[in-house]
Amino acid sequence: MIHSINCSLINYDESSQALLQQYIRRAGCREFSWPASPMKYTDENSPLLHSDLIFLHLTSPEEVVQTELVSLLRQHSGVVITSPFPRHQFLDLFIQPFAFLAEPFSFAQFNKCLTAYYQLIQQ
Repeated sequence: MIHSINCSLINYDESSQALLQQYIRRAGCREFSWPASPMKYTDENSPLLHSDLIFLHLTSPEEVVQTELVSLLRQHSGVVITSPFPRHQFLDLFIQPFAFLAEPFSFAQFNKCLTAYYQLIQQ
């Protein structure tokens, strides 16, 4: 059931976070926000460890992500990167994400990502 999916949000500004939170609520999922920069990750951010999907907002193709966070994300199968820049501009992306959503994205695009993840975990 899609409603049982937990989502964590990392590095979202207020307006981007509000829209994504609206999409998450509309889909019936649960959300945990971590608005800090990806350079300020600590192990105390345990919601990441228990999330099904981790949405990471990258503000540019050159944005630096802390080594500990990169390590966690590489071990997670449900990382979704969102950015105002298209995927092809991220030449040296530190992980292969489950999905990449170029902003602004619609609820239909978000829901397609959510459905694909749900189908993956049901296999």
